[in-house]
Amino acid sequence: MMMNSDNMTQDFLALKFAEGDRHAFSEIFHKFQPALVFFANRMIFRYHLNDAEEIVQDIFVKLYDKRASFKTFESVKAFLYISAKNACLNRIEKEKVRLRRYDHYIAAFDESEDKILNDMIYSEVVREISSEIDLLPTKCRQIMKQFFEQDRSTKEIAEDLEITVSTVKAQKARAISILKKRLSGAGIAFLLINL
Repeated sequence: MMMNSDNMTQDFLALKFAEGDRHAFSEIFHKFQPALVFFANRMIFRYHLNDAEEIVQDIFVKLYDKRASFKTFESVKAFLYISAKNACLNRIEKEKVRLRRYDHYIAAFDESEDKILNDMIYSEVVREISSEIDLLPTKCRQIMKQFFEQDRSTKEIAEDLEITVSTVKAQKARAISILKKRLSGAGIAFLLINL
């Protein structure tokens, strides 16, 4: 098989590149980079991705790292296009996973104004109650925190604090009496429903 001079020049370029010649790498880069970016853009376009230049840049870094293994120009070209195809397919797969996660999140998220408003009110009422509980006398505060924040029963609190159940009930009643004077209507209603 007879080689033409263009193939010999290209293979010489590949050999120089394999030896680490920066001029040879620059020539290969300028010869293939625009076509590879175009190729990558065509593959990822329908996914509205604009990563083609980054994908191609990464491929040239890999090419340079593996430069010693290339003996022919055709092997360099094959490596570039196969790597571009694989990198695009990997990027598309990652995008599909991201889109599935996003769709799942959106499906699970109820964005209605009423739901958001209810969540905001709930958070504010909880904050208000917690702030007021922090201002209670020590025993009342300890007991109410366990009721409200830890959702513990009267018996569990009594055992934990080593006091009688009647003392827990008395301190709870005292705390509620104090909180009724300090909390908004929504706060006290929420507190009484949840205790």
